[in-house]
Amino acid sequence: MKTIDAERLESTDLDQRDVRALTEYMTTLPLGGEVYSVTTQSGSEYRVDAVEDRCTCPDAEYNLPTDDGRKRCKHAARVAFATGERPIPAWVDADEVDAQLGEHVEGTPKVAMTDGGVTLASFATEEDDEDGCWCDGHDMPCFDCYNAGRRDLPGEDE
Repeated sequence: MKTIDAERLESTDLDQRDVRALTEYMTTLPLGGEVYSVTTQSGSEYRVDAVEDRCTCPDAEYNLPTDDGRKRCKHAARVAFATGERPIPAWVDADEVDAQLGEHVEGTPKVAMTDGGVTLASFATEEDDEDGCWCDGHDMPCFDCYNAGRRDLPGEDE
């Protein structure tokens, strides 16, 4: 899997914790209410309270909030992205995002649209390409389908 370097980012929307929340392998499982279990690629498990924006990880305990005001560790950011509470910036390359983002939660990851206001209903993954895409049946193709050359509207004659 490719990773996004913080230096490569053209926007201040994401910092290094956000990049890691999107690109590292993590499993997010709901435990009830707005509490989630986040297991990292190293096998560590942390509890995230999405309402209180708290996590049991050492980063949240010892390093947050940061001097620039950041209050979320990568685990809390992962929950926010996975549930759709926080949209993924439109400029983020979908191929660089962990494919299991949002796989086990009720909410759906969302991508911010470039017009600045609207978010998509879900985040397309490689699996969507095999069985069609989430945008099938919608008025417009998603960003990935559009870039892949599908620029027609569903139901329009070519």
